[in-house]
Formats: sequence, C-alpha cells, structure tokens
Amino acid sequence: MSEPDDAFEAEVAGYRQPMVTSIGIVMGFLLAFMANWAVTDTEERALQDPVDWLVAGTLMVSITLMVVVLVRLLDNRIRAEGAGRRYQLTFRLYIAAISAGLLGLAAALVI
Repeated sequence: MSEPDDAFEAEVAGYRQPMVTSIGIVMGFLLAFMANWAVTDTEERALQDPVDWLVAGTLMVSITLMVVVLVRLLDNRIRAEGAGRRYQLTFRLYIAAISAGLLGLAAALVI
C-alpha cells in the first residue's frame, strides 16, 4: 500500500525545488518593487489614493500567500497518505500567489 505513496512522493519531489526557487525570485521582485514604490522624494505618504491601497493590498496578499506556500513546501513532516491532497492545495496556493502578484503589478502599471 505504501508503494503508490512512495511513487507519488518521488514524482512530486522534482517539482518542489523549482517551486521554491520561482517563489523566491518573484517574491524578491515584488518586495523590491514595493520598496522602490514606497520611497518618495517628498515627505508625503506613498499611499495616497484608494488605488494605491488596492495595489499595496494585492501585493501584500500575494506575498503572504507566497510565504504560506514556502512553509508548506519546506515542511518535512508530510505524511504519505495525504501527500497528494497536500500537494494539490499547495499548487493551487502557488498559482494564486503568482496570479495575485501579477495582477497587483499590472494594476500598478495601468492605473
């Protein structure tokens, strides 16, 4: 009975490192964007209108989801019987985090 679980774990193991790497790269770009966006030459607040708050909120949601995905990917206490469902949820959170980040950046550029 543990043979299919071991096969699934071996199959998924190859995707774990690329997901961690891509999350780290995208999160680094988002944090750099937010740091440069928040710096102003004047003493005014960086977030002035509702659109600024929307973009900042979207990016913060994205970064929060990325941290959750990293925690789930790097957790080494995974039980074999629930590995498939755990991976599917982690993958969905991964896609949601990347999508939210891209939507936030697109909103910042367009609006």
